[in-house]
Order: sequence, then structure tokens, then C-alpha cells
Amino acid sequence: MKLSSFLLLNWLLLAWNANNLAPKEVTISGKVNAGTLKEVIYTIPHRGIFHWVLKASAPVDAQGNFQIKIPCEQTSIVAIGGSDQTKKTLILSPGEHYTLSLGAEKDEDFFEAKGPNEAGQKLFHALPNPGFVQAAARKYFKDTVISEIKSKIAAEKAKDLEPFSALLKAKKITPAFFELVKADRDCYYATMQAQIVWVKLLRTDPDKIKSFSPVYQSWFAETMKEYPINNKSLTRSFWWQEYADTYQGVSMFLDKDFDPKQLEAHYKNETIHTFKMKDAPKRFSGEFLEYFQFSYLYSACLQKEYEKELIALVEQFKQQYPQSPFTKYLQPLVDPIVEYHQAQAAGFSDQYKFVENYADLNSLEEALQSFKGKKLYIDVWATWCGPCKAEFAHKEGLKKLLAEKGYDILYISIDEPEREEAWKGMIKYYKLEGNHLRTNKDFTNDLVKIFDQGGSLSIPWYLIVNEEGEIVTTKAKRPSNLKGLEGQL
Repeated sequence: MKLSSFLLLNWLLLAWNANNLAPKEVTISGKVNAGTLKEVIYTIPHRGIFHWVLKASAPVDAQGNFQIKIPCEQTSIVAIGGSDQTKKTLILSPGEHYTLSLGAEKDEDFFEAKGPNEAGQKLFHALPNPGFVQAAARKYFKDTVISEIKSKIAAEKAKDLEPFSALLKAKKITPAFFELVKADRDCYYATMQAQIVWVKLLRTDPDKIKSFSPVYQSWFAETMKEYPINNKSLTRSFWWQEYADTYQGVSMFLDKDFDPKQLEAHYKNETIHTFKMKDAPKRFSGEFLEYFQFSYLYSACLQKEYEKELIALVEQFKQQYPQSPFTKYLQPLVDPIVEYHQAQAAGFSDQYKFVENYADLNSLEEALQSFKGKKLYIDVWATWCGPCKAEFAHKEGLKKLLAEKGYDILYISIDEPEREEAWKGMIKYYKLEGNHLRTNKDFTNDLVKIFDQGGSLSIPWYLIVNEEGEIVTTKAKRPSNLKGLEGQL
């Protein structure tokens, strides 16, 4: 072969490989119920892996039409719908076009996909899809015979895959489509098996962890051998994050040098995230470590507990992975944590009032003695309650409405005593001007009785009290529903 021909052949081979490795754009045209959806939110596969955080949005026009373009390196799973929590799943093939219908006038959950592997798409969307695999695994928590649990799970998995095998045989879906469905089911049921062991461990007396059931230990080891956590195909599944979290938890507990008291100390000293991040390299390698650490940090920041250690851990992640595409998703979550701790340096102005001797108050009736002659809007919350904190975004509108109606506001926190610093810190951070108190155990129990839901208390919870200290509304509207609240005041 002449040198010029040899070079030309090599150039053609390189060009062909580059073309096949480069992402090929997938286009999705769709229609939604324009009355309910203003935008369509969708996930973007990265290196073929799935993560619900890697998302973007497309606007919906006045007629309910939308169009999406997604770079796609290989057959990948995406989630698509009208909210961040959507789990309407679709399997995309590089370079293909799909037509979607989302929602209908009488059925907002309607979902239909037209395009390649159409019959498989419908089946895939109908697969068991709980919020967490642990929810699906609960039916096995009381079973004690491992062989029976294995048999039942195997039967579940076979039932899921059987119709896809039939479609593959009939050439109605591609081998790549089937391969991804199988990887997804592998990850789903591996997570279920790991979750069963995890719950068994959590229910074990900490002093007896060392003698934890050898049968369950063996089953966990078998699961990890059959479905290795550092397996690229599994990261393409929706369920890998839960699998990875469960794997780390079980593995730590089963380590020979594991000490439950050490774990308790980390929680108490607020170093638990640092501990788990340092443990991660023992369990994960390469890109799997980066993916796990990102996923862990994102979830931790999203809880809005504002732990200071997360600032350093995110910075450490950025230094360890300077080119990581995940950093842009972490930074908007860590910025409020930085702001939170900066706010702690400031003191309380006169706009923040703490009820005198609040730690000694044992009931709402006692607390209301200080407010006789005043009308109150009461907000019962806690620092660990995400929905409670979400409502604080409406505090300015609430402040204006209460002033117009002649009401004061009383924020009642049901946090434990050890959360005192965090409680006052969040009052500063969210700028919750008004009256405040934190309940003790008796006071919390009194609130449970007033709430009257079979011995439970659901927050956020709002009440309206008149000038005589009498509760006139036990289920007042939230600040996010100011129009409804105005009608109650």
C-alpha cells in the first residue's frame, strides 16, 4: 500500500470514529395542555449516565407546543415532564426524532411517545416506578428466608423483562434499547436487594452489628459481585444514585473496624458529610467516584440544613475535579450556605422578639398569655422542614397582609433543644421578623393534641388566634395562598 493511501485510510478511520463518538442531537417535538404547563423540564444524559439534577427546560407556547434538542452520545434514559420531580421516562437513541404528548384536558398524567422503539417506550413508561426503591422493597422486610426473597425478586424481574424480550425477537425494538432496559432493571432489583439488607442492618442493635446475619452478609456480597457498583451500564439507570447510597451505607456497617458510636459522634459534631466523603474512595473509583460525590453533595445541600462543612466539601470537589460538568449544579446550592453563615455574625434587631422564658412553656395556652389583646397568625415550623422554609419566600406579602388586618405573627419552632443555634441562625437567614419561641417536649405534645390527627403533627401548620387567645382557625391557609388566607382573617 502506498504511503498516501495508508495515510488517507487512517484519516478516514479517525474521522469515522470521531463522528460515532460525538454526541448526535436528538430532537423532540411535543404538545402539552397549555393551561397547566408553561415549560417542559427534561434531563440531559451526560456520558450516557442519568441524573435527575442534570436538567434544562423548554418553553411551551400559547398553543401548547414545545421543542427540545438534546445531545446524545448513546442510547440513554431521560425524564421529562412539567415539574422537577417528574418521572415520565423516555429512552432516546442518538440522532433520532420523537413526538410527545404530555397531559390532556381531563388527564394531566397522560404521556405518549411516537418514534423509534415506540412499543418499547410504552412498556418502559409503565414499569414499576416508585419514588424510592425502598418503598417497593417494603413488602419483603418481614420475610426471613433469603431463598424465598431471591425467588420472588427474580420472578418480578423476569415479568418486567419478558415483554421486552418478545419485542426484541419481533424486531420491534433495537438491541441497544433492550440492553438499556435490562441494565435499568438490573440496577432497580440490585437496589431492592441491597435495601433489604440495609433495613435489616438498621434494625439491628448497634452492639450486635459485629454478629450481623452471615446469610444476609453473603447475599449482599453476591449482589455486589453480580452487579458491581463501578459498572458503567448501571449508571445509565434512573436508580443508580439510590443503589450507590445504599451500597455505601451497608459497606460501612459491615466493615470490620466499624463503630456505631463513631457515626453518632459525627452526627453530633456535624461532621457526618466529611466522614462519608472521605469514605467514598474506598467504595468508588474513577468517574464513579466523581459521580457519587457530586450526587451526595447535591442532595446534602438541597436539604437546606446549611451545614458549614458543606462549603469546604464543595470547594474540595471543585479542586479535585476542575473540569467537572457537575460543578455548575452545585454552586447555586452552596452559595446560600455561605450567605447563611455570613448572616450569623449579625445580631438580632428589635424586629425579632423571643417570648420570655419560652423553654419553660408547656402548652400553647401558656404561650398565648403573653399575647392577650392581640390577634395572631401562628406559623408552626422546624429547621429540618423543607416545605416550611419554602413558605418563607412569601413572607413579604404575608407581612403586608397581616399589617392591613391588624395581626401579629408568632413563629413556633418544634426543634429539639440541640437545634437551638440552628433555629436562631435560620431566623436570621430568612429574616423572620416577628415573635418567636421554641417548644419543649410537653409543648410539642400539646400541639399534637390540637392538630388532632391520630397522634401526629404535620408541618408547616398555621393557626389563627383572636384577641382573647382563642384559636379560631386550626387549619389556616399558607403564606403562599395569600388570597385564601385573606378570606380567613
